[in-house]
Amino acid sequence: MTVLLTGGAGFIGQHLARRLVGGGHEVAALDLLHPQVHADPDAAVAAFPGPVVVGDVADPAAWNGLPDGVTAVVHLAAETGTGQSMYETERYHRVNVEGTRLAAAFARDRDAALVSMSSRAVYGEGRYECAEHGTVFGGRCCAAAEPVASHEDDPHHPVSVYGETKSLAEATAADEAGAAVPLTVVRPQNVIGPGQALHNPYTGVLAAFLAMLREERPLTVYGDGHQTRDFVHVADLAALLAWAVEHPAAAGSPRVLNSGTGVRTSLLDLADAAIAGSPLPSPGVTHLDVHRAGDIEHACADLARGREAGAPAPTWTARDAIVDFIRWSWDKPGAGAAAWDDALDELARRGLTS
Repeated sequence: MTVLLTGGAGFIGQHLARRLVGGGHEVAALDLLHPQVHADPDAAVAAFPGPVVVGDVADPAAWNGLPDGVTAVVHLAAETGTGQSMYETERYHRVNVEGTRLAAAFARDRDAALVSMSSRAVYGEGRYECAEHGTVFGGRCCAAAEPVASHEDDPHHPVSVYGETKSLAEATAADEAGAAVPLTVVRPQNVIGPGQALHNPYTGVLAAFLAMLREERPLTVYGDGHQTRDFVHVADLAALLAWAVEHPAAAGSPRVLNSGTGVRTSLLDLADAAIAGSPLPSPGVTHLDVHRAGDIEHACADLARGREAGAPAPTWTARDAIVDFIRWSWDKPGAGAAAWDDALDELARRGLTS
C-alpha cells in the first residue's frame, strides 16, 4: 500500500509515516513546509521516510505530479492556531476547507481511501450534564452543570474560526468523497509529543511552558487554571491513524472517531507535570486574568466508539506524555517565552482578549 500524507513532514506526519513504513507500507508527503511550522525544512524532509513533494494543499496545481499507485490519503495539512485563526480568517478557510476538498477529490479520482484529521474544536464547549436541564451542548447552562466527554455524534458548536473551518472541512470531505470513497474522520484532542514545533507561538500552552521553564520563569496560567483539556500523545494518535488506514470505513458510510485519553487534565495539573519534567528547580506558577477569543473552558473525548470498532486504545497517560515532551524537547532549539507574550499582545491589539 502507498499512503500519501498531506502535511506529512510535520510532527504528526513523521510519527505516522514511521509507523506505516514499519508496517510494510510505502509513504509520500505533500507539504508546504511553512516556516511557521518548520524551523528547518531541510531537516524535516530528510527525516521523512519517503519522497516529499513541496506544495500547497489548497492549490489545485500542487496535486499534479504526485506518485502513482496511491491507495490511501491521510489528510493532516491544516492551519491550527486557534487565536491566529480569529484574524487570519481567509487563510484558515482556504487551507482547511479548500485543502480538504482537494484532498477528498484526489482520493476519489484515485479510488483511494481517505483519512481526514479534524479537531476537538468542532465541539466548542462540548457536552454538559445538569440535574435540572439534562444534557446541554455548547456551554454551561447553570452553575450546577458538569462537563462530560464529547461523543462523535454531538452537535458542532465551534467558538473559533479554526473550529468553524474544521467543521466545514468535515462536511466538505463527505460531500466531495461521495459514495465511492471510504472516509474516516479523526478528531484529536490536544496532541503533544516529540517533534512538536517549538518556535511556533500558536502550537499551544505546553510549548509556552517549555520556553518559560528553560528561562526559569514562573509558568503563566490564564485564568484560575481549572480549565481542562485532554492531552493525547502523538504516538497514540499515529497508532489510531495507521489503524484507520489499514481498516478503512465502508464506502459511502463516513466514520468519525475521537482521539484522546478520555481523562481531563486541568491547566494547573499540566503546569505541575511540566515542572516535573524539567531538570531545573520549580519556578512556580503565576496567574494572568485574561480570556482569549476562541478559548474554551473544558474539553475531553469519549472513546467508546473507537473501543467498539477495535481501534487501538491510548497507551500514554496525559501526565507521562507531558513529562516526555518536556524532557525530549529540553535541549532542542525553539523560541523564547517572549514569542508567546508577543502573540498575546497581538490578540490584545486586535481586540481579541478580555
